[in-house]
Amino acid sequence: MSVNRTDDKTVSLCVTTDIYECAKNNLAKQGLTVSEYIRLSLIKAANNDVHIMSFLDLPEAIESKGEAETGQVKIAETLTDFYEWVDRIDD
Repeated sequence: MSVNRTDDKTVSLCVTTDIYECAKNNLAKQGLTVSEYIRLSLIKAANNDVHIMSFLDLPEAIESKGEAETGQVKIAETLTDFYEWVDRIDD
């Protein structure tokens, strides 16, 4: 079968080097290149076979929204307070 390459479309995107390298390494473990993965993803999108995950529907997000709506939030007074709070999240 002959493939007409004149209708092909080139897609470009920008990501950080770290993201690209991590993606490349993880995809290689599954026998895929970044280009193959993107091509397969676009085919799925063209076939309306994409399921977008909404992080806002996660139980944690719904709980957080409820806390915010009922005033159960703590406001960081300074940027230092905020950074200290963020550091404690991972503990």
